[in-house]
Amino acid sequence: MRKSLLVIGLLAGIVYACNQRDKTASHLLSTGNLPTQVFSIDITKDTVLHTKKGALIRIPHGALSSATNPVQLEIKEAYTMQDILKGGLTTMSNGQPLSSGGMIYINPVGDNKVAIKLPISIATPTPFLESSMQLYRGEVNEDSSINWVEPKPLGENLQLTALDSGRILFKNCASCHALGHDLTGPDLAHILTRPGPPRHSKDAGNIYSFTRNPVKTLHTANPYQRYYRCLKNKFGGVVMTTFDLTDRELDNLYNYIENESERLHLPAPDNGILKCMKGCELYLKATAHWRDVKAKLEKEAVEMAVEKTAPTADTTGLPVKVSAETNKSLYYQFTVKAFGWYNIDMLLKNTTDVIQSVLRVKIQGQYKEKFNLYLVIPSAKVLQSGGPVEDQQDLYSFYTIDGTIPLPLNTRAFIIAMGEHDDQITFAKTEFITKEKQEFTLELTTISKEAFQQQMASLPLSDLTITANDTKHSAELRKAVKELKNAEQLKPKNCDCDCFIDNPPVTTDSDHVIEYQGKFEGNEY
Repeated sequence: MRKSLLVIGLLAGIVYACNQRDKTASHLLSTGNLPTQVFSIDITKDTVLHTKKGALIRIPHGALSSATNPVQLEIKEAYTMQDILKGGLTTMSNGQPLSSGGMIYINPVGDNKVAIKLPISIATPTPFLESSMQLYRGEVNEDSSINWVEPKPLGENLQLTALDSGRILFKNCASCHALGHDLTGPDLAHILTRPGPPRHSKDAGNIYSFTRNPVKTLHTANPYQRYYRCLKNKFGGVVMTTFDLTDRELDNLYNYIENESERLHLPAPDNGILKCMKGCELYLKATAHWRDVKAKLEKEAVEMAVEKTAPTADTTGLPVKVSAETNKSLYYQFTVKAFGWYNIDMLLKNTTDVIQSVLRVKIQGQYKEKFNLYLVIPSAKVLQSGGPVEDQQDLYSFYTIDGTIPLPLNTRAFIIAMGEHDDQITFAKTEFITKEKQEFTLELTTISKEAFQQQMASLPLSDLTITANDTKHSAELRKAVKELKNAEQLKPKNCDCDCFIDNPPVTTDSDHVIEYQGKFEGNEY
């Protein structure tokens, strides 16, 4: 049987039991299933081989001895569990199970007799580095199985040294960050390979810039400013303190985090921010547009009621009169046409058949913020607007600020309230017979424009009409409000879209900075 030139494995002892390999399986799974690469080597020259699976093999001149030159070497590699199983390779050392970090097989082709005279260097690819790994030599048994013997510590490895430096640095992070779960700060597993800010970048938003000075990065324009702002909000507004670390120290720290993530087989965490970003940006763009349109249209508000009446007597002077509130309207404008109708002062001027009375109106309900109020006495052709009673909330009168008013008694009268809420008309009325002291309660309700016109037409008001008409921009405003509501439906569920809004920079005093315990300590390699 031909003896292999070199079979080595990167292995570590493990503590669990392992059943003996099934003999039938050993025939089905063998190293013959692994692809073979053949290299021609000039043994008088320094040679570096780069295999298909990523191994680097450095062979100094004179390291190999052979009667012929060049020599051909075949190489087989098994770095993954799939390859190891496919090749029927056991990870046993004298009956004890081992954990494998990869195996490589090197053998001369044909009848060449090749011996190793000087050390050769082999670097094999691995998803992570494990300091407890050792180098084993493989002995090929008669049944083609391999027994791994002669464990030796790995030689000096600058990568492991750098990772150990990163491990020391990470101790300073561990009070707020973990690998595999969140603490007061986010899970850092796979921080360099998962979607998010890059490690190094010409832009200000890379991870190294954020680590060194998170507050500055938050308030400096960069492609990931919104991402960091959302991350800050997600974790209660806490921001790290600044760290004066070199690129080499940060390389060591983040390479350690990445290596540990692979070694522990941790899933890449998803904080949901990047998933929310696209949907939130679409939502914010749409809502901002329609809010802007709505705001511009709302500046075109008009007087809620326009009164077209005959000249009336001067209502200034004593006693102190109520003042009708001036309301603005967006959707409807009420037109009051009252030719030949007068106010209370004109009534006093034209007749003495009046009694000093008290008439007040209490407005209640949810639509009491914006309306116009009128007292109508058809037989006397009196149309008088109302205003607030002094120091009385939601209480209104029609002549003086204390509610007194000269009225003809036992006369049919109406109180009408009309206003606007959103894009609907609000309306209330009551009919009564005048007396010396009266107080009524009105509650405005929403009503269609057509229903309002019908209510007005049903009143016995000769030469007095009150109509509701759409304002000039009402249709455009309704469309803007509708589109704004539709835009609200674009907001992604379970997303805080507010953090994606670009606000002007604020002072850093508003950021809550959390200090780590101790200082960053670690050697630079």
